[in-house]
Amino acid sequence: MKALSGTRTLCLLMALGATLNTAHGAATILLWPIDPWLSADTKATELWVQNQGNSATTMQVRIVRWRQENGLERYTAQQEVVASPPIVTIAKGSKQLIRLIKQSEVPAGVEQAYRIIVDEIPQPQDKATPQMGLKLQMRYSIPLFVYGQGIATIKDGAHHALAETRDLNWRVIRENGQPALQVRNQGNVHVRLSQVTLQQGKQNRTLADGLLGYVLPGSARSWPLPSGISQPNQMRAEINARDTQWQSAPVN
Repeated sequence: MKALSGTRTLCLLMALGATLNTAHGAATILLWPIDPWLSADTKATELWVQNQGNSATTMQVRIVRWRQENGLERYTAQQEVVASPPIVTIAKGSKQLIRLIKQSEVPAGVEQAYRIIVDEIPQPQDKATPQMGLKLQMRYSIPLFVYGQGIATIKDGAHHALAETRDLNWRVIRENGQPALQVRNQGNVHVRLSQVTLQQGKQNRTLADGLLGYVLPGSARSWPLPSGISQPNQMRAEINARDTQWQSAPVN
């Protein structure tokens, strides 16, 4: 598809629904881009939703404020950025443009984080069609970052905002009696962690082959350590930075 060239996309397949309920079919939804953002001077951006399934589907699109507090993800309703239209019905093989519209300015020097929540709305049931197995509704969440004046952003490239490795640190903590990797971000933009490996002595273990997660500015997140690793002495991760790879020893 020409419209998707050079753009990261996400294909969502309800595999379980396809296996258990062929009468309803599986909803296959393509979303792009999967990393939308708004600079200080931009009022709106685009999110495309394409239905690659075999029947029409109705989707609800919401945007919630995203915070990380005490190591937990917190989502709250807001009206600072809205999706238009918020509910769409998409015919099979068709696509729909959703505009993400900024309704208030972000303070200077601040990155604000949101989550775009895309929900499938159940279709009216055809009483003539027998129900077999489970009827599943799809939900997906992608990040949205909005910037105030003074935060440098990059229009073209793999990442639109760059973290500084000097603002990042990690250590091992105990959570529910088990060792966990805690990453703290003291910078003013998020850090995106992927392809994370840990070294303990001569042993190397992979914590994440792909995306591990995000740490928002001024926040900390933690993830359980893999079995057999309790005191790693080195960590390597791909991040949104100029050097792209962060390699570091733990802090005390």
